[in-house]
Amino acid sequence: MSDERLVRGVGLRGAVAINLISIIGIGPLITIPLVLGALHGPLSLVGWLLGALLALCDGLVWAELGSLYPCSGGTYGYLRTIFGPGRLGRLLSFLFVWQLIFVAPLNQATGYIGFANYASYLFPSLGGSPLAIKGLAIAVGLATLVALYRGIVTISKVSIAFAVAAVVTLLCVIAASYAHFSPAQALALAPGDSFWGGLRAGLGQALIIAMYDYLGYNQSSCIGGEVRDPGRTIPRSIVISIGMVAVLYVSMQLGVLGAIPWQSVVPDAHGSLPPIGQYIASAIVAQAFGKPAAVIVTLLILVTAFASVYGNLLGYSRVPYAAAADGVFLRPFAHLSEEHRFPDVALVVMGVLALPACLFPLEDVINALTTGIVLIQSIAQIAALGVVRARGIRAPYRMWLFPLPAIIALVGWVYVFASAGAGPILFGIMSLLAGTVVFGIRAFRQAEWPFESGTTGARGRPR
Repeated sequence: MSDERLVRGVGLRGAVAINLISIIGIGPLITIPLVLGALHGPLSLVGWLLGALLALCDGLVWAELGSLYPCSGGTYGYLRTIFGPGRLGRLLSFLFVWQLIFVAPLNQATGYIGFANYASYLFPSLGGSPLAIKGLAIAVGLATLVALYRGIVTISKVSIAFAVAAVVTLLCVIAASYAHFSPAQALALAPGDSFWGGLRAGLGQALIIAMYDYLGYNQSSCIGGEVRDPGRTIPRSIVISIGMVAVLYVSMQLGVLGAIPWQSVVPDAHGSLPPIGQYIASAIVAQAFGKPAAVIVTLLILVTAFASVYGNLLGYSRVPYAAAADGVFLRPFAHLSEEHRFPDVALVVMGVLALPACLFPLEDVINALTTGIVLIQSIAQIAALGVVRARGIRAPYRMWLFPLPAIIALVGWVYVFASAGAGPILFGIMSLLAGTVVFGIRAFRQAEWPFESGTTGARGRPR
């Protein structure tokens, strides 16, 4: 599973940093109003806590598989190896890459658009021009691509600096939110709301948003072929990063509840956010410490947003590279930079595909992103771990309390998928069906599984 052409230049600090910058981006700073809209007032804390639990349980699946198969591509490599590279594993790994081609550009675009939206706090003229916002988002995408076009050792060092900036940003917002904190306001349920009634009404949508904000804890697994001592580094980096982010998210949400009335930031009946909801972090800092401090924190927010898309594109680019290196995907994606030994073609293509996605509204993509990864990545990967355990294979790291975390992760992801709504669910299912048709046509033309004859191998050559 290891590709010795890659450089193992990422240690534990670098792996944690890459996970952190992939998780902590513009996401929590733009989705807090959405979580509050789904789960009113203090009930929103339940969404973040359950999201942390689901992320940890799913992260332990990644940790065990990543320690056993430390390869670039993450889920792609796990499914291919465990279910057989010449049989079902070939289909599942192809479908994962296929889904990623749809999902990754949209996820990148949310970061680019979020960057541009927060930039309009500093440059109000941007806010009045949708075309300018989209143009800035595309420019950020290009800058991300240029920044990543270098060797992994340099990227690891830059990621540590970005991770520090991301954590400092959230700490600044948290400090501002507690400057004039009101416990009574933070913990008061809205009139007419009940604990269980509120959860039943909005938990599904809140959990979708929370998981969107927690995703990224798996990036050290996606670059497993470039991680030092992966059997120890990958599991530790996943658990550490999820724990750190959960504490920051819950602290920030509680602080926001006690700093401003939550009703003033939630979307209206048409889904539009009020001005304070668009720049909630900057508004809280301005309220606590004044406009100059808000400008400084907004600059840090922009750095954090850039750090997130930087880490995500790094991980995304390794997936089609790994597939192409195995002969499953288009061969040019297997090309490595001669000087720095990183997947240059895969990086450029994935980076460029994200640019047109900046033209879509931000709020339209989060549910589709979630359904796009649940079936073939999350659920199939949990099944893969079950197969590994059934075969008696011992990974360097083994999940705590198996199979309980895996069962919690499975139930949680099924609930998230079912809560996404008819449109996103249809997107998730139809994109998978389309990928299955494409795989079938390709396999038939090349006489590969399941159309191989008795005298041909998995790649259509005589045995």
